[in-house]
Parts: sequence; C-alpha cells; structure tokens
Amino acid sequence: MSMDDHFCPGCGKVQRAFARYPWYFCRDCLATAEDGTGRRLVFGNASLSGGLTWGFADDPSRYDDRAILVICLIRKRRVVVHEARFGGVVAEPFNSVVLPPRDAKHHVDLSRPQPDPAVGERLKKAGGTI
Repeated sequence: MSMDDHFCPGCGKVQRAFARYPWYFCRDCLATAEDGTGRRLVFGNASLSGGLTWGFADDPSRYDDRAILVICLIRKRRVVVHEARFGGVVAEPFNSVVLPPRDAKHHVDLSRPQPDPAVGERLKKAGGTI
C-alpha cells in the first residue's frame, strides 16, 4: 500500500495517509463516536500543549482527567480515540492499536452497554454523570 492509499475504515472516504496512523477514521466518522448506550461523544485537546479531553455531546462538561485514550464506538465498531502526536485527536480501530498496559487511571472504556463503574466514579468526582 502506498502512502497515498488510505480509506476511512468507517465510511471508505479517501484520506491523506499518515505512516503513524495507517488506519484512522475521518473527521466525519469521529463526529459520530458514541458510548455503548448510543450517547454521542465529543473530543478535543485540553490546551495548546495537548492532552485529551472528552465529553458527551448533550452535556457541556468536558473531562480532562489524564485519560490517554478512550475506547468507544464508531458505527458499532470498537475504536480507540487518543491524542495525535502533534495535537488533535485521532480514532483508530480497536484491534489495530497497541494499547499501553491497562491502567484504570489512563483508559476510559465507554464501549460497553453498561458503564464501567470506575468511569462512573471518575465522572462523579468531576461533577458529571453517565
């Protein structure tokens, strides 16, 4: 596969190829990210120096609790959303990303129909709800 052959795994739209992210979702598909109950998610950077923030589209609260990745769904497919190397946010298929060791402080798994109790506790501390 050459560097000019990349297609979004969600919709098939032709995308610019990046060696670091060989199988990433387009912005339009990222905008459809949802949790396991179908609640729409939004992502961003905490500041100009980076950091991943996430939240629910129907709630103005954003969570910047040092999460380095969020596991959620795009088109009913598990994906990993994380900060891109030089800023921005990137989503990749779950099975194409080498995950760092499981650490409840740094992983937020929103892909399940029943929320992870650890995520609920983190949101409660931040003043939000699932």
